[in-house]
Amino acid sequence: MGKYSRDLDERLEKKVKELASAIGFREMGITIEAVRLKKSKTYGEVVKGNDLVTLFTNDPYLVCVALYEDLFIDPKTGENRVDDETQNYWIEALLNQISYDSEKDKVVLTKPELNVSIGMYHKYKNVSIQKEELAILTIQQMADLKKKEKEEKKAEREAKKKNKKY
Repeated sequence: MGKYSRDLDERLEKKVKELASAIGFREMGITIEAVRLKKSKTYGEVVKGNDLVTLFTNDPYLVCVALYEDLFIDPKTGENRVDDETQNYWIEALLNQISYDSEKDKVVLTKPELNVSIGMYHKYKNVSIQKEELAILTIQQMADLKKKEKEEKKAEREAKKKNKKY
C-alpha cells in the first residue's frame, strides 16, 4: 500500500475545499485535492503534481494537501481528536505553503520558515520563536546588504570604464 489514499474523511475534505476556496486558489487556477496520509510524524504535507501526474490529469497546477487523518479523527470512534479551530489551523498552515509565481507561470511550494523543536519551545516558550524569526530576518538583511554591495561595486567598475574612455 502507498503512502497516500483518496479515502479521506468527508469532513476533512470539505474543510480543505472551504479553506482553499477562501484563499482563492480556484481564481489563481490552482486545483487543490485533499488526500489521506496514512502515516506521518506531522499533521500533513503538501505535494505538487510532477510531470507524470500532469500527463495523466492534464492539470499542471494540481496540488495535493495530504492530511494525517488519524491525528484529526479517531479511526475507532469517528470523533474529532482535536477541536475545529485546531483542525482549521493545521489545514490553513498547509495551504499557506502554496503560491503561484506569475512570472514563471508555475505553482510554488514553500516550506515553513520557522523551525523550533519542542524541547526548545518548552524551555524558552515564545522567546524561541522570536529568536528563530530574528535569525531569518538577520540572514535576509545580510543577503540584501551583500546584494547592495555587489551592485555598488558593479556601478563603480562601470563608472571607471566610462571615465577611461574619455
